[in-house]
Amino acid sequence: MSMLAARLLALAAGLACLGALGHYPLGHGWPVWLLYALLPCYFLLLCWRPALWLFALPAMLPVLDLAPWTGWFFFEEIDLLLLLTVACGYWRWRPGTSRMTLAPGARLWLALVSLAALAALLRGLLSVQTPPDGLNAWNNYLSPCNAVRLGKAWCWAMLLLPLLLRDCANDGLRRLALPGMLCGLGLVALCALWERAVFPGVFNMASDYRITAPFSAMHTGGAALDGYLAMSLPFAVLWLASARARGPAIAALLLLGLALHAAMATFSRALYAALPVAAIVGLAGWQLAQGRQRRQGWQACAMRRAAAGLLLGTGAAALLALMFHAAGYRGLLAAMVLLAGAFLLAAQALPWRLAPASVLCALAAQATLAALWPNELVHGVLKAPYALFLLSSLLLAFSLWRQWLPLAMMALTMMACNTAWIGWHWAGAIALRPAALVLLMALLLLLNSRLHRPLWRKGRASLSVAAAAGLLLMLAIPVSASYYANERFATTAGDWQGRLRHWRGALAMMPGDWATTAFGMGTGTFPASYFWRNTVGDVPARLAYADEADAGNRYLRLSSPGYRAGYGELLRLLQRVSVQPDTRYALALDVRRHGPMPMLQLKLCQRQLLYAQYCVQAPLRLLPPATAAPHWQPQWQPQWQHYQMSIDSARLGDGAWLLRAPVQLELAAAGMAEPALIDVDNLSLRAPDGEELLANGDFSKANDYWFFSSDHHHLPWHIKNLWLHLYVESGVFGLLSVLGLFTLACASLLRCAAQGPHADGAAAMLAALAGFMVIGVFDSLLDVPRIALLFYMLLLCALLQPSTPPAMERTRR
Repeated sequence: MSMLAARLLALAAGLACLGALGHYPLGHGWPVWLLYALLPCYFLLLCWRPALWLFALPAMLPVLDLAPWTGWFFFEEIDLLLLLTVACGYWRWRPGTSRMTLAPGARLWLALVSLAALAALLRGLLSVQTPPDGLNAWNNYLSPCNAVRLGKAWCWAMLLLPLLLRDCANDGLRRLALPGMLCGLGLVALCALWERAVFPGVFNMASDYRITAPFSAMHTGGAALDGYLAMSLPFAVLWLASARARGPAIAALLLLGLALHAAMATFSRALYAALPVAAIVGLAGWQLAQGRQRRQGWQACAMRRAAAGLLLGTGAAALLALMFHAAGYRGLLAAMVLLAGAFLLAAQALPWRLAPASVLCALAAQATLAALWPNELVHGVLKAPYALFLLSSLLLAFSLWRQWLPLAMMALTMMACNTAWIGWHWAGAIALRPAALVLLMALLLLLNSRLHRPLWRKGRASLSVAAAAGLLLMLAIPVSASYYANERFATTAGDWQGRLRHWRGALAMMPGDWATTAFGMGTGTFPASYFWRNTVGDVPARLAYADEADAGNRYLRLSSPGYRAGYGELLRLLQRVSVQPDTRYALALDVRRHGPMPMLQLKLCQRQLLYAQYCVQAPLRLLPPATAAPHWQPQWQPQWQHYQMSIDSARLGDGAWLLRAPVQLELAAAGMAEPALIDVDNLSLRAPDGEELLANGDFSKANDYWFFSSDHHHLPWHIKNLWLHLYVESGVFGLLSVLGLFTLACASLLRCAAQGPHADGAAAMLAALAGFMVIGVFDSLLDVPRIALLFYMLLLCALLQPSTPPAMERTRR
C-alpha cells in the first residue's frame, strides 16, 4: 500500500471517529464518561507506540461494551477504538516495513472469504423481507442494516491485517497480544465474579441464574461468553506453563482460577464439553512439540506418564465427588488439601524405613490432642476436627519447607485422620467410606516416590499442573452436583431434539433458488426470516419507534408476542436508573392501546442483563381504549391516555457501591395468542426532589439510552450453529471459503507446533480454535461482532510467518 493511500484511509477513519462521537449518546451513567476519558488516552498511547494496539485491543475488546447504558448496539464502543487504531496505524504507515508474511495459499483463501462476505453483505442490505425504515434502521435486528452490524467484523479484520503484518515482528504476538488477551480474560473473569456475588451469590449453585458478564450481545441469548472463554482459557494455561518465576506463576494460577470459576458459573453444557476437547488438543500439540525437541523414545515415555497421570486424576476426581456428596464443602476441602499434601510429599525421596515409626507417633499425637482439646468451650472452625486438621496442615507445610521428611510423614498421617473425622463430624457414618477411599488414594500417590521413574518430580511444571487441576476440581465438583446443573444435564436429550427442529426450520426458511444456495439469504437476515417465515407459527415480540403523521411527535410502539401456546417470552425495553432504597418515586407516562389487548407491564427490577432478581411492579391499570369516535365509524382512532402514579423502591438500590445490584426500569407488552400493539410516550420517573431519572423518556432520540432483552426465548434471534449460520446467510460459497481458511490456519499451527520456534503458542491457539468449534456446534457465535472479530484475528495470527526464515536471518547476521 502506498503512503498516500494509507494517509487517505487514516484520514477517513479519523473523520468517521469524530463524526460518530458527535452523535454518540453522552451523559447517562458513569461508564460513558469513562469511555470519553479512555479515548484520548488510547490515542496518545498509539501516537507514542503504534504497535501497542496489539495489547490494547484484545484487552478491551470483551469488556468495552456500554450498550446497556447507551442503547447503541449496531455501532459500538469498540468500533470507536478500531477507528482510532486504523487512523493512527495507517497515518504512520511506511511501505516495505512489514517483516511478517502470510502462509502459502492464505491470500487466496482470504480473497475468497472477502468475496463471499461482500456478496452476503449486499444480499442482506438488499433484502426485501423487511422494508427499509430510516427511523428503525439502526436499532432493530429485523432491519436490512443488520447486515452491516454483522459484516463489519470481517471488514475490521481485513483493515487490521496490514498492521498485524507490520507490528507482529520481533515476537510481537507473545510480547503484546498474549498479555492483552490475558488482561481481557482477567477483566471478564472479574466481571463474572462480581455478577455472581451481586445476584445469586458466589457459592449459590442451586440458583438458575446464568451470568452474561460484560457481553451485552447476550440480551437475546447466545453464547458470546462461552465462545470467549473457550478461546481465551488456553492462553491462561500457556502463561502458567511458561512461567519461570514464582510471581508470574502465582498470577497465572490466580487468573486461571478466576477464569475457571467464570466458565463453571455459565452452566453451559457446550462450554463444559469444549474445555476437555481444548485440553486434549492442546496436550496433543504440546506432545508434538516435545517430540520434535527430544528423542523419539522420550515421547512414548511421556505419553505413558501422561496416561497414568490422567488415570490418577480421574480417580481422584471421582473420589472427591463422592466426598462432596457425603460431607459437603468441608469434606471436599479437607480431602483436596490431603491429596495436595500427598502429592507434594510424593515428590520427595522419603525415608520409608521410618514410616512405621512416623505413623505410630502421629496416631499417638492425634489421640492425645483429640482427648485434651476443649471441644465444649469452642465453636465453628475451632472445633477439634477442623482445628487439628489446620494444625497438621501447617505442620506439613513447615516440615516440607525445612525438609524434615519424617515429621512431614507424621503430619500427613494426622491430616488423614482429621479428614475422616471431619467427614464423620459433618455427615456421620455415611462419610466414612468415601473418606477411606480418599485415604487410599493419598497412599497411592505416596508410592510415586518408590517408582524407578516417578510420574512427577519436584518442580514448577508439576506444581503448576497439579494446582490447575485442583482449581478445576474445586470448582467443577460443586457445580456438577448442584440442582440446576443436574436439571440442565437431565434435559440434554430433549434440548438436542429441539435444537434439531430449529435447524431444520432454519433450512426450510431458505428459498430454493440457486442464488440463495450459492450466496445465502444475506448477512444478518435470519431474525427477519424467522419473524416472517418461521415454521412453528409464532410471532415474536418486537418494538419500533414511530412518528405521528401530523403532530411531529415520536413515540415507542410495542408489539406483544403471539405464540401458538397462548403465552411466551416477552420483549423488555430497559433503562438503568439510580434509585435509593425505601423511597417513593413519581412515575408518569402516556399510553395508547390498540384494542383490549395487550397489557403493559412496568417494573423496577434488579437486573444486569437477563433474569430480573427482585422487582417492584408499578400500580398501572390501563383503562379501556379511549376513542375519538364510536368504534363502528371509519374514522375511529385510539387516543392517548395519561397515567400518573407513585412507586416505592423498597430495597432496590440497597447495598455498598461495589456490591449494589443495578436497577433498571423495564416495560413490556404482554398479550395472548394474537399479537397486539400498544404505544408509549413521555415516560418519566422523578425523585422526591423533582430530579428526572430517565434519559430520552419521550423517545425523541429513538433508542438512545434504551436497551432491550429477551430473557428466555432465544431461537428467533440465532440459528444456534456456526456452520449452519454460515450456510444460511452466506451460502455454499461462504461456508466453503471460511472452512478452507480455517483448515489452512489449523494446518499452519500444526506445522508450527512440529517445526516452529513457538510450538507452545501454536498448541494454545489450536486448543482455542478447537474449543471455539465445540461451542459453534451449539451456537452461531459469528452473529456477535466482537466475538467474530476475535475469531478472525486468531485465524490471521495463525497464518503469520516471518518473511525471512529464522535460519536465513541468523546467516545474514
